[in-house]
Amino acid sequence: MKPTALIIVIAIIIGAILVFSPISLREMIASFPLFKSLETISSPQQGAVNEAQASMFRTTDGGITWFPQVAIDAGSSLPSVTVLDVAFDYLNSNIVYLGTEAGLYKTLNNGQNWERQIDNNKRLADAAVVYRVVQDPRDTNNIYVAAFQNKYGVFLKSTDGGVSFFQTYITQLENYAVQAIAIHPTRSNVLYIGTGQGGVFMSEDYGDTWKVASWLTGPVTNIVFNPHNGDEMYAVVQNRGLFRSVNGGREWKEFSRELSRIAAYNNVMMFMLDPANTNKLYLALGNGLVKSENWGRSWEFVKVLIPPKVLPIDAIAIDPKNTNTLYVGAGSLIYQSVDGGVNWGVQKFNTQKRITIIAIDPKDSKSIYMGMKNVKK
Repeated sequence: MKPTALIIVIAIIIGAILVFSPISLREMIASFPLFKSLETISSPQQGAVNEAQASMFRTTDGGITWFPQVAIDAGSSLPSVTVLDVAFDYLNSNIVYLGTEAGLYKTLNNGQNWERQIDNNKRLADAAVVYRVVQDPRDTNNIYVAAFQNKYGVFLKSTDGGVSFFQTYITQLENYAVQAIAIHPTRSNVLYIGTGQGGVFMSEDYGDTWKVASWLTGPVTNIVFNPHNGDEMYAVVQNRGLFRSVNGGREWKEFSRELSRIAAYNNVMMFMLDPANTNKLYLALGNGLVKSENWGRSWEFVKVLIPPKVLPIDAIAIDPKNTNTLYVGAGSLIYQSVDGGVNWGVQKFNTQKRITIIAIDPKDSKSIYMGMKNVKK
């Protein structure tokens, strides 16, 4: 047979194999030992994760590109659960804690691998809904968790970096969670928690014992201190809106009247203070993003181009090194502004999940984590 004819015959055979073979050419090549090793190197485990299924994403370039970060080890990944909180270690931001609807997770390598925290004392349940994870900035071995498990809300404390926990508070009634924790900005022995029964409780001994600071009119879902004034704190109350105390939580002012003047809803999803100007407040609401630049006396909507059907806004974040840079999450859309909310860029993720939290690395503001939640149908 002539060489030309032989080449034609070989080409026909190869073409037939590619058309009728159940595997792809890439898979065929990868099946050979040499190319298999090259395939493993060139395609990291994270890249194999379906974006529609991932619950955690990270960017290292300030939001230009995002990639799933859900690997546990070579053969498994984070379950497809709702992410509720992200907390960076104060000394080493490569260490990150993750609160989820399926327990507490931790990474030691910037999210490349996650490990479920198994409590040596068996006080933190594997299936706990972990709403908040907080670390003591002056003693990073102290880790505090607000959770719901075994039908009750609990406050759990670890003094060994999350290896073991013990429980110092449990709700009196079933089906009420503990969702909020805040540490005093200058006295880390002073902690506050918020409960589903509306309680704001205070501890002065690192969470070992508690006393009532006040009772509010609904589930307390978040407590935030003014970092420059330990007497001033804010509380988000489910379906009631935002409250502020200037005397350590004993008395509270509600902002419903001020928000009603601009037809802003009271279903607050998230509250944030501008770290450079604590007179400037932001609220993520069911009907948009609003801000106040005068300590809450008046409010205005921030003009983010969010389609009404995508609302509510579930997450906001402010770059601590440049507070003109804002991030907003609504549905599967993330918006970014670099001019204080005047102009916005937007990216859409190929998922039916919703963004729940955007967390900026305090040591590197280009490194940002984004958690997602499953949408109940």
